[in-house]
Amino acid sequence: MGASHNIIRVLSKLGVCSRKQAVEYVQAGRVSVNGKTVLNPGMPASVNDRILVDGKAPAKNEKICVLFNKPPDCVTTRSDELGRKTVYDYLGDMGQWLFPVGRLDLESEGLLLFTNDTAFGNRLTDPRFSIPRTYLVTLDGPLSPAELERIGRGGVDIGRGECSGPASLSAVPEASGGFTVRITLTEGKNRELRRLFEVFGRKVLRLLRTDFGGFSLGDIAPGQWRKCPVPPAPSAPNHKARNNASPRHYQGRKRGPR
Repeated sequence: MGASHNIIRVLSKLGVCSRKQAVEYVQAGRVSVNGKTVLNPGMPASVNDRILVDGKAPAKNEKICVLFNKPPDCVTTRSDELGRKTVYDYLGDMGQWLFPVGRLDLESEGLLLFTNDTAFGNRLTDPRFSIPRTYLVTLDGPLSPAELERIGRGGVDIGRGECSGPASLSAVPEASGGFTVRITLTEGKNRELRRLFEVFGRKVLRLLRTDFGGFSLGDIAPGQWRKCPVPPAPSAPNHKARNNASPRHYQGRKRGPR
């Protein structure tokens, strides 16, 4: 017998829709469990129950991961009340519900993962697994070796009652004379890098994520994407062992809406 959750979480785990959409489906009387219409979003259910949406059983979709190169000036949401372009405008109709694994803010760009596998998505964003994510960050001025070392140690007060975690970073030589840092974190606080470099008096001019949890941006062009299979979950996850939690390495190739 499958573990019991509320019907909202079960619909999400089955890849039917997002949790927000699931609440709307239930309240509209569109969902039944074992022959009975459900109107309470908190009703217990499991994936082994006979669940119907609009009288039909949810289709069993292949578990997939989509590697997307997010351009700047688009938001990581399905719809935007301000009318801004969203990441889903680039993805188009994928034929199934996909959700973003973490987010990139409006100005940030680069690798953004989507999946229909909630367990996989949760594994990548759970801070206990210390999943690495690497960025190229261009600043409006240089940082000293001492400042780079201080950032690497972590523990920098970045406001809102939060401190930065340890990081691996190095300066990237640029012919243009700009100052770019390659930095790898194992956490994902809201706008952490922008807040971190602001402490040292530097403004982020460009923030590009190149790698996340064993997946690489590769040569995927901005606004383009490619699919890849979801790696199997570790049989005995060790929250302190990053290699047990991270998927094997996948490198992006160019792909776009068909």
